[in-house]
Amino acid sequence: MPVTAPAAELAADAAPAVREPAEQATGDATRADRESIGLIGAGRAGSALALALAAAGHPVVAVVTRSEVARARAAARFPAARTGSVEGVADTLRAADVVLVAVPDDAIAPMARQLAALGALRAGQALAHLSGRHGLRALAAGVEPGAVRMAMHPIMTLPGDQDDPELFAGVPFGVTADPGAAALARRLVIGVGGVPLAVDDDRRDLYHAAVVLGGNFLASLTLAAREALAAAGLSEPAVALGPLLRASLANALATGWPAATGPVRRADVGTVLAHRRALADADPGLAEVYRALAIFTTDELARADLLGEAPAARLRAALAPETGPHLGR
Repeated sequence: MPVTAPAAELAADAAPAVREPAEQATGDATRADRESIGLIGAGRAGSALALALAAAGHPVVAVVTRSEVARARAAARFPAARTGSVEGVADTLRAADVVLVAVPDDAIAPMARQLAALGALRAGQALAHLSGRHGLRALAAGVEPGAVRMAMHPIMTLPGDQDDPELFAGVPFGVTADPGAAALARRLVIGVGGVPLAVDDDRRDLYHAAVVLGGNFLASLTLAAREALAAAGLSEPAVALGPLLRASLANALATGWPAATGPVRRADVGTVLAHRRALADADPGLAEVYRALAIFTTDELARADLLGEAPAARLRAALAPETGPHLGR
């Protein structure tokens, strides 16, 4: 198992220090000395981070793309960089201080192996990726040439303007790094305005699953609720949901399970059964999602001593699979 930097090392200086004007001037004078970047994959996340790094003073010297359209777009965004295939810019990648692999998850390890085989990696260089799921093992091919490894995952979606250099301001990054790369990873994240959060290498799968639960599936539930409201006849379901969702999210982030409200928290079995019936008529799949979430919520509220044993038992009985959604019609 790879050795990773301890959490304390990654967490140090998580918030950039306020500098006096003289210090700011000194920092600006050394911008040209900051690490150069070689980018593999000029998609949404890679381009956004590379642009933010460039705005922070890190020259982007090479960009690997697969299509002519992407190459032209990369050339416009990074006019000083060599663009082309990985074979065509391998020597420039080798000269870069940081090689940033911004490709789909399943392509990270093969790309790292290809970079090593082409001689595009060297001792003293940093090899990084942006995946949430993967840690350092996906970059194992960089070890033999002497590169240090970093995983820097921005915990955010990127639907907006990727050309905004302030895009990552205040954004947390899940960071895993070799001990020799921890300080650099922290500095790169802070340099684009982000907040580095240490993630153990052997817990990346759980970390990423948690992020997906909170991010992707929150969107899924929101869209499902919106569609159900539309089916119920509301002409503007987003307007109806907005204040409720924003308040629920803020309260849950602030106080945890005590923020829970609704029929499960009140142990209102009749309402829960009515919901199951209505959802089963509209969308049986969504009725099963509701049932699973209601069971989970019941169990968690009981574990937090926010729901008594008797009410929890009644809810579990009402939510059992054999308790058909048509019960009590």
